[in-house]
Parts: sequence; C-alpha cells; structure tokens
Amino acid sequence: MKFKRLRTFDLNLLVTFDTIMLERSIARASERLNLSESAVSHALARLRKHLDDPLFVREGSSLRPSTRARQLAVPVRRALQRIEGAINFTPFDPSRDARTFLLAGCDYTCTLVIPHLVASLQRDAPLIELSVVPASRMDVVRQLDDGMLDFAVGWFATVPERFRRIKLFDETYALVVRHKHPLTRGRLTTARVLGFPHVTVDYTGSSDNLMEGFLPERGVLRRVLFQGAMDEVPQRSSVRGRAALRVPGFSDAPHVLSSTNMIASIPRRLALKMCAEQGLVALRPPFDTPVAAVELLWHRRFDADIGLRWFRERIVAAAQEMASAETPLRRRTALLRRLK
Repeated sequence: MKFKRLRTFDLNLLVTFDTIMLERSIARASERLNLSESAVSHALARLRKHLDDPLFVREGSSLRPSTRARQLAVPVRRALQRIEGAINFTPFDPSRDARTFLLAGCDYTCTLVIPHLVASLQRDAPLIELSVVPASRMDVVRQLDDGMLDFAVGWFATVPERFRRIKLFDETYALVVRHKHPLTRGRLTTARVLGFPHVTVDYTGSSDNLMEGFLPERGVLRRVLFQGAMDEVPQRSSVRGRAALRVPGFSDAPHVLSSTNMIASIPRRLALKMCAEQGLVALRPPFDTPVAAVELLWHRRFDADIGLRWFRERIVAAAQEMASAETPLRRRTALLRRLK
C-alpha cells in the first residue's frame, strides 16, 4: 500500500486485524476491542475489500489466517506498537517493560553470542523476549528495511548509508578434522590440506547468485558461503581443493567430520567449542587467513528508539563477554601444538 492511499484508509482496520490475528475468533476479538461482533465483522469485510484477500477462513470454531494475513501479521503488529509508543511515550524501563526484539543470526551467533545475551536479559529484563530468525533468508536486508527485523549479525562487506554497523569482534578460521585424522600427524602443508575433500557451509543454498561467497541484496553485500581453505590458498599453488559436501550451517559439519576424513573451515571460536565438546581437532591453516569482522547491522531510522538502543548495547556487551571467555575455553580444548 502506497503512502498516498493512507489518506483514505482507516487505520483502525489494522487494529481489528491485529486483534483477530491474536484471538482467531470474531467473538473474542469483539470482547477485547469492546465492540459488537457485527462491528468487528463489518471492519473485517472492509479490510478484505481493501486488500482483495479473504484474510481469514473459518475452520471449525476458529479462524485460519490466509497466506496474505500471515505476511501482514508481524509488520502490522510492529507498526501499531511504534505508533502507540509515539503517542503514549514513556521512558523505556527494561526491568519492568515487556517487548520483543527480532534479530537475524546464524548457528554461529546462536552458539556463541546468544547464550550470553539471554543470561543478561533473564537477570536484568525478565519481560523482554528475543526472537532469532535465520540469517539464511534471502530477504534479511528487505526485512531490515521494512522494520520486520531490528538487527542482523553477520559478515558484511558493502553497507549503504541507510544502515549503521558496529564491529562486535574479529574472527578468523581453523581447520577442523576428526581425532586421529591423517593431517594430525606429520607436516601440515597446503597440498595435504587440499588433498582431502572439504565440507563447505552455504547458508542460502543459492551459490549461483553469489560473488565470491557474498550475496548482494539491496546494496548490502553479506557473506553466506564459507569455503575457507579453498578460498584462501595462495594463487601460486597448483593444487585445488574439492568441496565434496555443502551443508546449511556450521553445526551440521561435526557429525560428518567425526566419521570421515573430510575437512571443514570453521570460524576459530566456534571450532574451539566444537573440539571441546565433540572430540574433534582444530588445526591452524598452513597459510595466511584473513581476519573478518563480525558486525551488527541495523537501520538508522530507528536510532531514536530508546529500547532498540538499549538492546543494541546488550548485544555488544554479550559479544564482548563471549570474546573475553575465549582464553578459558582454549585451556579446556585438546588442540594440536600448531594451533596454540
């Protein structure tokens, strides 16, 4: 719907829609809205006409939302929350206020950063909820643009001016293999590393659209394909590695690695954790590996939102806490000398 159509659109219809979406019943929605059932039914009929969609279909004693209704649910709810917050402004108090924050992240983020973040929320903001959506979605940037996401954590190259970014920490990668893998013995060379089949991580499964592992979307270039060693081998090497298996996340690799001679390039911190918990071995690559910045991305138009500012600070603090815990983890992990 274009903005010029809002002049003739009754925004109260969106309140009715949101309530029906919550209650899945005209009767219960009318009670919550303090309106008659006929008034709610009439409002729904008007909204159906505006959107040219049935929105809800009766299924037994409940109303089942259509695909269009499900698509509208989150943006409508968040828009109404922002309008209400602007009209009835009160200082944000995380110790007593209820609010849901939406963050896009991958299994790397969920394994390393989210536990620290959730622990701090449970301690200081018991009514705050966090929803982590897959960073593998092709439309993460569109969701940030449309206000359906608050933040995204990942590896970003090009970021347009409409977004803000902050570095959480630097990351490199290690090679992960099974215990007693042939590479754990003898001299580790580039040729030996590339002589074994590799497991690569492809978040979106859309490698045909990638530029050197980066997915371009609305001016943002974000990394979604991790081939590690095969990408970083010096050009002078005549040996080329082979990606024998592609998986959608880093957490999918250990089960394959533990029973084969395959190799995976895993972000260093996650590799250390995998080795500590799953009996794998991490190796330092026998060639220079680049340092990548893990960043937090958000839309600058929400800079004035006190709640989002507070939550952003919590994410940064959680990332710093995670990074500071790396040293104890390294002591507990059985690593080869070349990684120490």
